[in-house]
Amino acid sequence: MAGVLSSEHVATASATDVRHGAISQKSLVRLLLTLKWTLWKRSYRKNVGKLIGTLIGVLYGLGGMVGLVFAFLGATLWSGEGDLFPMIIRGLGALTVLVWFLLPVLAFGLDDTLDPRRFALYPRSAKELQPGMFAAAALSLPSIFTVLAVAIATAFEVLWLVVFGQGAGWIVAAVVLLIPANLAGIALCLLLPRAWFAHSASRASSRSGREIGGIIGMLVMFAAIYGFSLSMQKVAEIDVDFVQRWLPGVVDVLAWTPFGAFFAVPMDLAEGHALRALLRAVIGIATFALMWQWWRRSLDASLTSALTGDASSGTTKVSSLVPRFVKPSAFGAVLGKSLRYWRRDTRYLAAVGIYPLIIVFFVAMGLMLPESRPMMLAMTVFMCGLSGISLCNEIGFDGPSGWVNITANLPARANMLGRVAAIAVIMVPAVVVVTVAMPLLYGMGHLVPLVVLASLGTMITGWGAAVAVAAILPYPASSPGTNPMKDKSASSANAMLTMAIAMAAVFVPQIPTIILAIWGLVVGSEMLLLVAGLVSVVVGVVAFLVGLRLSVVRLQAHYPDLFQKVRDYL
Repeated sequence: MAGVLSSEHVATASATDVRHGAISQKSLVRLLLTLKWTLWKRSYRKNVGKLIGTLIGVLYGLGGMVGLVFAFLGATLWSGEGDLFPMIIRGLGALTVLVWFLLPVLAFGLDDTLDPRRFALYPRSAKELQPGMFAAAALSLPSIFTVLAVAIATAFEVLWLVVFGQGAGWIVAAVVLLIPANLAGIALCLLLPRAWFAHSASRASSRSGREIGGIIGMLVMFAAIYGFSLSMQKVAEIDVDFVQRWLPGVVDVLAWTPFGAFFAVPMDLAEGHALRALLRAVIGIATFALMWQWWRRSLDASLTSALTGDASSGTTKVSSLVPRFVKPSAFGAVLGKSLRYWRRDTRYLAAVGIYPLIIVFFVAMGLMLPESRPMMLAMTVFMCGLSGISLCNEIGFDGPSGWVNITANLPARANMLGRVAAIAVIMVPAVVVVTVAMPLLYGMGHLVPLVVLASLGTMITGWGAAVAVAAILPYPASSPGTNPMKDKSASSANAMLTMAIAMAAVFVPQIPTIILAIWGLVVGSEMLLLVAGLVSVVVGVVAFLVGLRLSVVRLQAHYPDLFQKVRDYL
């Protein structure tokens, strides 16, 4: 019956010259560009953190462009020889394309602004959507800076060809192919992420898998940043002769890959290597054609499968809410719920997952730079205090589910104590192991009592500060499963104020500990160091009891009011 109605509808429309959904390719491209621009502008509304981050990124980008100009000047006019310039162009070109491809691959949780699954309900095929989505990909700050960098490189390539080129014929050939080759390189930079995003969207994956992928991507990014920071500590010890020997070979290999083929073609022609330029051009064109087809197939798959939903992650094992090691009670129920949150919710996982990476960085920094070991131990104690304030928006993280605690008349003391006990189960054993192992690795075994006790003391203080702030200054949070790289709640003014107050509440009470520890280190008294650690624990316990009392009184009197502030996710 549906087929008959559909045929009659089409026939009627054809007879009356009505074309439902008819739109030219040019109009569709313009529409997608407008949509991308609108979404990009709206992403900054009520997101001060993103706006500030973008401005900082623009300043860094402009600084990078200035540095690129001076680097190219040094490799052309100032050097007087220009021998390194072709290798620099090939290497930077391959690196640019590689970075464009690796960022979406490693950043598992990032979403494409124009997710193809959102177009599933519209009568448009992948072939029709591709040009517009490809054009919209250029509307981003990374795209703009990439185009600007390639434009700068193009100008210096022309300069190099005029000053150092090998023969008039080769120079003319290189100049003629220079702009098309560089534009093709930029196009490949834009195409690779689009193809990967479409492929990711078309895969049937569970929600939990994507959430874990987002956290892994975030940790990989931080690991790369920390690794680069560590490598810079030893930059003065690099064997320059060794680098000069192997670097040209590496760049030449990269130029034969799809990542560096396009940008290497003009330099090959300028050096008189026509066959090499032709082969690399073929590699680049073939890569672009294959990526375009892969993107189209992935778009088709995502458009046709978007309405079927994600694949099921399998049956979930049902277990008791209250852990076996506690008695069935309100406290036990909150403890069990919180432990599940810390294990399953990406908002909690992201908060915990970053600490091991930071500790590894501290250990490595201390081993590489012995003079920094006292500072690394102090930073470890500082990080333990920060781990304690991970609970400073527990009421906000509950969001709309907080009504369950109100209607069930959950005791406020059990509510807050259960959450603290959950993070204690996770963090205390790890903190003890780390704070014992680090001083021993550094050859500072006499500092073990101070570091262990001070770390526990600041962490306990953090718990007290967090539960008090959580009950006094809750703020709306993003929903469970939110990509940690795109969490908007952490950039709000309320979040910044809450974190500032919580951090002050952690470290101000610990000032006597800091004074005693410095005194003990100056005079070399292990007794004073032990006393400082004990004072830290005592201060932490007192601060925790005070913070717990404040949170209990606040929740008992104003829980419905607090729920109204956080009942909707961002």
